[in-house]
Amino acid sequence: MRIVFLLTSIMILAIGACGTQETVNRTGDADTSEVMATVGEVRITENMINKELEMIPPYQRASFESTEGKRLLLNHIIERELLLLEAKNLGMEEDSFVVAQVELAMQQVDTARERALIQTYYQQEVVDAVVIPEEDVLAYYNDHVNDIYRQEAQVKVSQVLITSPEDTVSITEALEAGESFESVVETYSEHEPTKAAGGDIGWITVNAPMPYLGEQAAISTALFESEIGDVIGSFSTVMGYHFFKVSDRRDEGTRPLEEVRESIENTLKPALINSYFQDILIPELKENYGVTINEDSFLPDESISADSLFQSAQNLMESNPETAVEYYRLFIDRFPEHVNAHQAQFLIGFTLSEYMGNYDRATIAFQKLIDNYPESDFVDDAQWMIENMGTPPESLFIETISEIEEGNTESSGE
Repeated sequence: MRIVFLLTSIMILAIGACGTQETVNRTGDADTSEVMATVGEVRITENMINKELEMIPPYQRASFESTEGKRLLLNHIIERELLLLEAKNLGMEEDSFVVAQVELAMQQVDTARERALIQTYYQQEVVDAVVIPEEDVLAYYNDHVNDIYRQEAQVKVSQVLITSPEDTVSITEALEAGESFESVVETYSEHEPTKAAGGDIGWITVNAPMPYLGEQAAISTALFESEIGDVIGSFSTVMGYHFFKVSDRRDEGTRPLEEVRESIENTLKPALINSYFQDILIPELKENYGVTINEDSFLPDESISADSLFQSAQNLMESNPETAVEYYRLFIDRFPEHVNAHQAQFLIGFTLSEYMGNYDRATIAFQKLIDNYPESDFVDDAQWMIENMGTPPESLFIETISEIEEGNTESSGE
């Protein structure tokens, strides 16, 4: 039983208070606290026991905070030290399991270091580096002065709530005698949530339900007719008897810019951060450190059929046109004699023109169709695209109408 208990204790402490080598002084570092025990040349001090105690989960810690508990904790530390010394004495530091665990721990340390570096860099050089232009803040504010930043009239209110009508007389007398409202709250109020905050209920909006009380039209009207510092009451509700104090007010209108500036910046900043990160920082870092990507490794496998490759290209024309163009070219290279090869060449030009707006590259692609596939049904279409791509559709429509009218005029003249 003793062996089972010993091993169980070791496992618990290894998890709940891991890191013996950090708590036991083997390096000779100064520790002026009382030495509680020694194991060979290793001194176990009161500070070390306290550190060990701190690493035990709170819900288990109470069992070890008494004198008896600390003695038990000391015994566990001694047992670990004895086993550690004997393991070293037997040369187990070179055991494959030990070496593997140490290597794993070092990898975890490296990973933690890299994550910390990335997080620190991102915060300091990306998040903190992005400053929202004042004109952007003003533009956003002006765009929303009539919705988001429009405020109804509000009053900030505190209360005293009692359940006995007799206490209303005492409160009235205390207030008339000059006692502060906060003092009256502390002495008389029976509503714990607001009493703990000096009676503060918060901001109440005109014609809106009151916190804790719901719809109270008469009370709300009286509050909004009061001046800052006024105390009104008592009012009877299902909760009891209330005295209210108006401590501040906001008139109907637009919230000041400085009051909402932080929320505007929090709204605008994520998009600016992302834009700076993707469009400026990463391209600069790629250029500084030299990044090359083997695009061929991302191309479809050579085992993919002609029909599947052609369909994949068609599916990508709108969502990822650059990749679609690459897939059509790959289709032509792999299947030059395929019945759809000429159509693939036309679709390269069409994608470049209609989805990417790159008319120069599109012209080259369409001309390649005309030169390489002169018998293709798409030759006339390619020629028309070369002559008309980039022209607004309404212009083409007007020109067509004009040609028709000219034709009709000539026919009439004949």
